Amino acid sequence: MTSQNSNDNVYQQALAESVHFSAKTINSNIEKGGIRLKNSQKLDLPYISARTLLADDFLIPTDYQANAGKTATYFKVIKAAQLDEDLTEADDEFKQNVAALKPHLKDTFSEFYSAGLEHINVRMRQLLIPKDDQYISISPISAAGVNHYLNQEVDALKEQRKNQGKDSKLKNIQTAVFGIGGANPQNVGSLVRSMQRPIVMGSPTLSHKARLAFQYFYKGFDYQISNAFINKELYIELTIYAHDLEKQSSLTHHLGFAEQEIYAPFSNLKGREKELKTIEKVVSNVLAQGAEILEILKTIEPQLPSQKVLERKSFWSHPEVKILRQGLINPELQQFDDWKELFAEHLAKKISKHSYWQKELENGRKNAAKTKEKIDILLDDVNSKGLFKRRILELLK
Repeated sequence: MTSQNSNDNVYQQALAESVHFSAKTINSNIEKGGIRLKNSQKLDLPYISARTLLADDFLIPTDYQANAGKTATYFKVIKAAQLDEDLTEADDEFKQNVAALKPHLKDTFSEFYSAGLEHINVRMRQLLIPKDDQYISISPISAAGVNHYLNQEVDALKEQRKNQGKDSKLKNIQTAVFGIGGANPQNVGSLVRSMQRPIVMGSPTLSHKARLAFQYFYKGFDYQISNAFINKELYIELTIYAHDLEKQSSLTHHLGFAEQEIYAPFSNLKGREKELKTIEKVVSNVLAQGAEILEILKTIEPQLPSQKVLERKSFWSHPEVKILRQGLINPELQQFDDWKELFAEHLAKKISKHSYWQKELENGRKNAAKTKEKIDILLDDVNSKGLFKRRILELLK
């Protein structure tokens, strides 16, 4: 075997054992190992990664798994062949070695290769990803070759921005210093220095209104009963009504209606109109809150997932949002009787359980204790809730 053939075999063997993803980039003390992609593993997606660059016909440079003997020296030739470097100033022997290796690149990248991964080292970082009520352990590794290309683009843009001076419309790309490989990065890989300059990006910013809109989409909203309605005047009005309701119920029973299975309280048209007018203000205000939320959601309509991507009843709400909240935002759902029933029940309970009533009752008890007077007017939860629900349903018809 001639000296030239021996050299060719050394470079070819080093290339055959090279990887895109090296375990040592995670921890230099880990046993060598890694993965090399094949060209058919390309992925056509709108982001930058080793597989998506393959789809754009990039040759992603590989690296050695660990530096031993003359490995780093061999990879100067391999790197020059993979990146098609300018060899004008290189010596003849180096040029010959690069030229002899280039024809083997195609075969090398036509086959998938992995080594040293039969057992994952405990020093490898792991992410636990939930899937089908279980977890998959994933150890993310960066491809140094991808970082090499990114650094080239960053350097070119910075140089262009520098040449354009103050008139440049290019934004500065911030990079940081990230230590990989310990005191001697060469022991980890020939391209590892490309991984020491990560791009630093700020977190995405959204206006306060947009953040609220996404919150409403994923969580819905809790409506509030305005204090303009829950006040002392309304409290007096409702407590008097509850008191009258009790008297009317007694009258109904006294007249013998109960024997005919008629339990509705005695009432008249004037009183009924007054009830509806009061409760209508509350209902209208609550529905207006939902309409306002809908207008906020419309500002991010293009950013919401389509109903093909995320199947749901209402376009304006995530499917996990309770149907009551969905209906408050989407007027189309408000046409269904089951939603009306649900809303009437919820609003009636919220009115009758409002903290203002409890506060007034507590004040009434304290005053009664001081003056030794009897409290005659109390909001009865059962009667008031049933009354409110019936009146709300009348308004929703």
